[in-house]
Order: sequence, then structure tokens, then C-alpha cells
Amino acid sequence: MGAMTLRNLDPEVAKILRRRAAEDGRSLNALICDILAREAHEDLRYERMKAQRPEAAAIRRQLERRFGKGTPSEKLVREDRRR
Repeated sequence: MGAMTLRNLDPEVAKILRRRAAEDGRSLNALICDILAREAHEDLRYERMKAQRPEAAAIRRQLERRFGKGTPSEKLVREDRRR
């Protein structure tokens, strides 16, 4: 497990975090570790989504070639409204 030192933290932020930790019934350290872990996982999630964009774009192009612009359901709804 790594250790970090946090410097120049706004006193108001520290106060808010201490109060939140107390309300949750856990230590300030545990709260900060949880916040940092969630942010790190969110960053990983964003990177995975970013990596999937080319594949999603390719699928979108295939669908447009097959069904034209718009999703197939949009086309069906439009056709139904014209009747």
C-alpha cells in the first residue's frame, strides 16, 4: 500500500471532509482513500470508453450503409407516421 502526503489543502475542504468522515463513522484517511479510488476507477472507465469509440463508429457506419441515416427504429416510426 502506498503512502502520500497532501499539502496546501484548502482548510474549508479539510473541514468538509472531516465532517463527512465523521458522519460516515470512519476515519478521514479511509474517506480520502475511497474518494481517490473511485476517481481512479472512473478514469479507467473513461479510458475504456475512449478506446471503444472507433469500434462504435465502425458499427454506426455499417448501420448507416445498411439502413441509411438515422436508426432503424427512427425510420420505422417515420414510415408509420406517413400512413
